[in-house]
Formats: sequence, structure tokens, C-alpha cells
Amino acid sequence: MRRLFFLLVLATLGWWGYGWVTGAEASGDGKLVPTAPLDAPLANMLSASQDKQVQKASPEPVAETPPAPPVMPGLAELLPRITQREPAAVSLGWAAVATQTGAPPQELLAALVAQGKDFASQLAALGADNSFLHSAEGRALATSALAAAMALPDAEAVAAGSQLINLSLRGRIDRAHTQARANVDEAYRKYRVRADRWVCDPGNVAGSRSYTIGDGDTLGRVASKFRREKIPVESGTLAVLNRIHNENAVQVGQKIKVPVDPIHAVVEKRSFSLAVYVGDSLLRLYWIGHGENDKTPVADFTVGDKQPKPQWTAPNGDVYAYGDPRNILGEYFIKFRHASYTGFGAHGTPMPDTICTMSSMGCIRMLAPDIQELFKILPRDARISVRASESLR
Repeated sequence: MRRLFFLLVLATLGWWGYGWVTGAEASGDGKLVPTAPLDAPLANMLSASQDKQVQKASPEPVAETPPAPPVMPGLAELLPRITQREPAAVSLGWAAVATQTGAPPQELLAALVAQGKDFASQLAALGADNSFLHSAEGRALATSALAAAMALPDAEAVAAGSQLINLSLRGRIDRAHTQARANVDEAYRKYRVRADRWVCDPGNVAGSRSYTIGDGDTLGRVASKFRREKIPVESGTLAVLNRIHNENAVQVGQKIKVPVDPIHAVVEKRSFSLAVYVGDSLLRLYWIGHGENDKTPVADFTVGDKQPKPQWTAPNGDVYAYGDPRNILGEYFIKFRHASYTGFGAHGTPMPDTICTMSSMGCIRMLAPDIQELFKILPRDARISVRASESLR
């Protein structure tokens, strides 16, 4: 009966999720790229297998010799695809593990085990979305992949850690998924050590231009110079990327780096996350809330005005000054620009319990320390991509 239940779950997942994982997946630079479909429609294959198993489930006379375990054609067809590391099939396998009420079949777990101890092998064993985060076995593999990534030299560790965390955010992490979120938090905590050492090293000018502070220069003036060259940076951006704690304390002759690789943010609605990247390298990660009833649109925005101590205009037209208890924006507001959508942005919230929920009027809600840091780092004209990447689990 347990095998029959597993087959039914697997067939349902194949029918429900096949279209998602074979359509497109997110690349490291935030774009959607097509993924290769499975060789045959997995949903049809599993449905046929399910029908055969259901027909065999009717009462039959007890045989004198115990029958062999039932064959599961659906699983038999899926296993080779997992072994070949087809991302869609691997994600389907992890989703099946997560929804199994008892112990998953050993042959499935064996197929999902990483084929090597190197990071690339372990990343390939996680699939195309974050379905792996919803089982103990999948989280253990993600932890092992992180260890492999953090064993690499700084530049490679940052690239690998960015890939792993990006994948971990690609799919559902609801407020109730505390273990999945804790796994991401731990990965980010360890990753930040390497990112702060490498991405924020003024001597590491990969994807950047070196600049020497001259007479009369401040970080704000340096940022203005580069903005005139269409390089979106601000004083806070330069301070973070050069480990400068006091923006007014730069000295003549001091060398800093100015990022040429674009600074951009990715909002993943299904995992309630906002990640900031410098090129492909993850810089910061925050948990967020967004629009009630999925109101926040999926679109590419750019950063517009950045307002400290903002006033708030309510939907009915009433205006509440900064400091008014009815003003829900907190200390900072970052406006999102778009040709079709207006009124959207990121801000703080006096209701921290709404983080990781759909509860706003459409804006991105953030904890007070997080919006303060984002306000400093994310420059005007930077791209903000809002996605709704689904996962099978």
C-alpha cells in the first residue's frame, strides 16, 4: 500500500508540476532560459502506471507463494532520468520524497544521491528548483553542497555559494516552512563571510574600475562622476563594496573600486525573498512580505526616488506625514519605476509579523534594519526583477 500511495503521489506531481519545470528556469543573471523537456511526457507515463496499479489493487485470492513486490513503471522510467541529472526529473524526485508519508523508496533516494563530492556534482543533484528544501534528505544534501562550495578559494566560493542560494530561493518557502528557511539562513550566514571578504575587497577589481581619491573627493562626488558615465552607484554602494564604515573619512590617495558589473535586485515572490547582486555575485539577502492576493506584479522595475522619512498617501487619497502612527512606510521608501505599473516600491513596516506573507497593498515590506541597508546599497536606476518562480513542492 505504501508503494501504491507513493506512485499516486508521483503521478499527481508529474501531472501538476511537469509544465512548470520544463518551460523555463532562472539563470544566474536573473534571466529566464528554456530548459530541455523530458524525453516523453512524464505525466502520461505516470498516469498509465497509476492505472495499472489501481487495477491490481482489487482483492485477489492469496497465493501460496508470496508474490514479488509490485513493479512501478512510473518510478522505473523516472530513475534513469534522475541518474542522468535531468533537472526537471531531479526536482520531481525531491518533490516525491517531500510528499511521502513514510520512508521513500530506497532506489529513489539512491538515485538522488550526489554522484561526487565536488560542488558541481552536488548542485546537479538538487534539481531545477528548491523542492529539495522540503525534506530532511534534501536539506542534508544542500548542507553538503554548501560545505563543498565554502571549501573553495574565495572567488570560486562566492560563485558557487551564489548559485546554491539562488537555487534555494527558486520556489515556495511559505511562512510555515521554518526548516527550509533556516537552511537558507544558515547557508547565507556562512556565505556572507566569504562575500564580505571577496566581493567587498577594494583590492578585488574584477568587474570594477579602480579609482584614486583626489583632493576634494567624497564618496558622493565619486558616485556622481560615475553616474554621469551611466554607471549607477551611490555613496552607500561604494562604502559597502570598499568596507568603508564612515563615508566622510576617505583620504586623498586612497584606492577604491567602482563596480562596472550591474548592481541589481531579484524579488522571488514564492520564497518571499529579495536578493541583491553585483553581477552574478550575491551581496545581500532579505526576507520580505508582498502584495495581498498576489497583487505585486511580476515585472522588471528600476529604482526611482529614494525617500527617507517618507509621507504615505493612502489608497483613498489621505496623506499621512512621517511619524504619524497611521503611516505604514516606516523610515524609508524606495520607489519602483515602470512604464505600466505605478505606486510600487519597498519600505519598512510596523508589522514585522507580516514578513513572509502576502499582506501588503502591493509594495515590498521589509524589516527596519533590512530596508535601511537596502536603501544605502541599491542605487537609483538599478534593475529590480520581480518573479514568481514555482516549485513542484
